[in-house]
Amino acid sequence: MLLDEQELRQHLTAAAGQASAPRFTVDGLAARIRRRRARLIGLLSGSLLAVAVLAVTVPIGLRGGGGGVPLGRPGVAPFRLSYTVAVNGQSRVFPRNGPPPTLTVTPGEKLRIDVGVIVPPHATLTGLWLGITNSMLSPRRNGPADMHPILAARTRAPLRHGVHRFTLHWAVPARLLPGATRQVSIEWAWSQFPPGDGEQIVAQFDVEGGAGT
Repeated sequence: MLLDEQELRQHLTAAAGQASAPRFTVDGLAARIRRRRARLIGLLSGSLLAVAVLAVTVPIGLRGGGGGVPLGRPGVAPFRLSYTVAVNGQSRVFPRNGPPPTLTVTPGEKLRIDVGVIVPPHATLTGLWLGITNSMLSPRRNGPADMHPILAARTRAPLRHGVHRFTLHWAVPARLLPGATRQVSIEWAWSQFPPGDGEQIVAQFDVEGGAGT
């Protein structure tokens, strides 16, 4: 069927009258774009904030755990402790930034260990433990988990600036084989913000007859 121009115009006019109005306008479309952009920016900002909080929180959480840590890695304290060491009346040099003194011992040998702990100005220790370790120390706020025996402990009264002296008596176990090692170690706790704990080797004993293990 052929339609002339007039009939075609009539059909188009009728179809246009039956069609529904557009569901959006240019202004409405722009508003929707702006709302979606705002939601996207808010989502990205929240994600970045969460990542930043995680970056700050994770190192703090790692520091406070109760798992064992290798000796010789003192805790990140807001101050440094210094020491004097004497074994059986013989003084040993404790270098400020070097390894602790090492002594050769024999199984069954009886040792008297005199340790002076020097607390720096403006520092206060709320706990202190001295004892024997076997290459591992698990710091805990109420005392170490891997120090056996604990030869000296001071927790009742805070230790302030000055020299605090401790005398330890220990017999090298007769069962230790040549090449074995043990350490005199210290753990301390402080209350300055943020509170925490640290640990360090004071002296190392190498059992006579082989390299340390």
